[in-house]
Amino acid sequence: MLASSAPSQPSSPELEVSSLWRDAQLAAAVVAVLGHRCGGVRLSAQPGPVRDFWLEMLEDLQQSPLRKIPANTPTDRLLGGMDITQSMRLGKPVSSTGVLAECHNRTIILPMAERLPNEYAGHWCAALDSGQVNVARDGINHTSDAAITVIAMDEGIEEEAPPEVLIERLALNIQLEAISIHGVEDTEFTPSCIVEARDKLRHYKLADSTVKLLAELAASLGVHSTRPLLFAAQTCKSVALLLGLPETHEHVIGPVIRLVLLPRATQIPQQHEPEPPEAEQQPEDTDESEPPQPSSEPQSNTEELVQAAMAALPTDLLAMLLSRAERSRQRQNKAGNAGHLSQDKQRGRPVGVRRGDIKRGHRIDIPATLRTAAPFQRARARWDDAGQTKRGLYIEASDIRVKRFEQRKSSVMIFVVDASGSSAYQRMAEAKGAIELILADCYSHRTEVALIAFKGESAELLLPPTRSLVRAKRTLAQLPGGGGTPMGAALQAMHDLAVATATTGATPSFILLTDGAANVARDGTKSRSAGTEDAMKAAKVIACADYRGILVDTAARPSPRARELANAMDATYLPLPNASAESINDSVRALS
Repeated sequence: MLASSAPSQPSSPELEVSSLWRDAQLAAAVVAVLGHRCGGVRLSAQPGPVRDFWLEMLEDLQQSPLRKIPANTPTDRLLGGMDITQSMRLGKPVSSTGVLAECHNRTIILPMAERLPNEYAGHWCAALDSGQVNVARDGINHTSDAAITVIAMDEGIEEEAPPEVLIERLALNIQLEAISIHGVEDTEFTPSCIVEARDKLRHYKLADSTVKLLAELAASLGVHSTRPLLFAAQTCKSVALLLGLPETHEHVIGPVIRLVLLPRATQIPQQHEPEPPEAEQQPEDTDESEPPQPSSEPQSNTEELVQAAMAALPTDLLAMLLSRAERSRQRQNKAGNAGHLSQDKQRGRPVGVRRGDIKRGHRIDIPATLRTAAPFQRARARWDDAGQTKRGLYIEASDIRVKRFEQRKSSVMIFVVDASGSSAYQRMAEAKGAIELILADCYSHRTEVALIAFKGESAELLLPPTRSLVRAKRTLAQLPGGGGTPMGAALQAMHDLAVATATTGATPSFILLTDGAANVARDGTKSRSAGTEDAMKAAKVIACADYRGILVDTAARPSPRARELANAMDATYLPLPNASAESINDSVRALS
């Protein structure tokens, strides 16, 4: 067996990269030893020679080829189902084996795991949990063994990430982005080491003190789930056998922390500093405490191991946790700004099949139709005058299955800006900056921006829904200001634009920047009471339409009139007397 000489905390970038590659080598060996008991690996790396080298190293250690299964593999091919050819020939349902069952006791490469649909992720998770695949549809009820090991290739950038339900079932996490091909070395582990470790693992049991140590480490990092602790225990046994070291050695516990626990950390461990009185009492109690010393030694050793393990944590752990939290927030905001899901007959992402009629514009699903008709071919058989069975395919209207599609609507953010009064120019500057920030992310968020300004006696649509940053800046360059506040006309214009947007299939939402002081009625009459009454009526209409929105109170101090108007529209009230473009942009991105 091998012993690692890697330092617990690299002192230079070169040593840090070398330590990352040693962990990657050790992770490949652990996967080869544990197989499906570890679930697999989340491999964060872009396509390149380093990633290919690691996969080849894993394949050599396992002495079995890796199988690649694309993330968009259809459910019928992934899980199995009806064999249409055999079912048609025999006149009864005949099951077929899916690719997950074909990969029983094998390692699977899942490329571009960040694009794995959630409904497909459930199938992978079921196989990882039970080691089986169950197919119960189309007259088929079949269970196949599918003990698989998954190498999830995380190629995502920024907020992209594989589904959490899948990642939590993979024991190990490897980062290869910082490793160049020049820092890659051949592993010292051999297939014979893997076979020997597998044989010893069957009879290997961790000591209770080691299990307690791992539990304390997990709790200190904010990892409170049982599954990571089980993964840590399995990894600890494998690393100890591979390196030929005690299970509590720092070169055994260190990789367990970095590969299993640290990627799941949610907090910074608290360091407990020794108290001065304890140091003063130690010389006095030396002679008297000699008899009970053996009973207290395991506890002191555990504490020392915990402190040593904490010392092995990277210095940038806080930055890693903050970055992870920010990516999670971005994923939530992205989902919130995207439009609603809608059903479609012809285009979009396939989400299954149903019984239907192709005369209504639906697209027929030929395989599903054949699977439905296959069991009834013998019963529907027809004979000629000589008593011979006519050859043919007998499909009835009840067998027809059509495809179901789902597509995400685009999102339109309607800015309604109060351009009246002495502070108009300030509010316009805020709106300009916020709109430009929103437009910078419009492609990733599928968001279009529209602008309505109101002053004097009317409201005007200055910028129709667009994603063009050039057009928006040109329109925003010169905006008028001053005059009365026709709030009712502005809300009516916003409602009309939202209705027109919704008819095109998009999802409208709005941002209203105002102090809530309406003083012009819809007919142009300058009256505060009439203007307020018209504004409240229009606000109730918007509330009935159930449009998402935010009212940004731009008054010098929170205005009761603005809050009342927000409540009438069923919008989020945001008092920002000193609103900036960044703060408004953050509010828009948080809109859900």
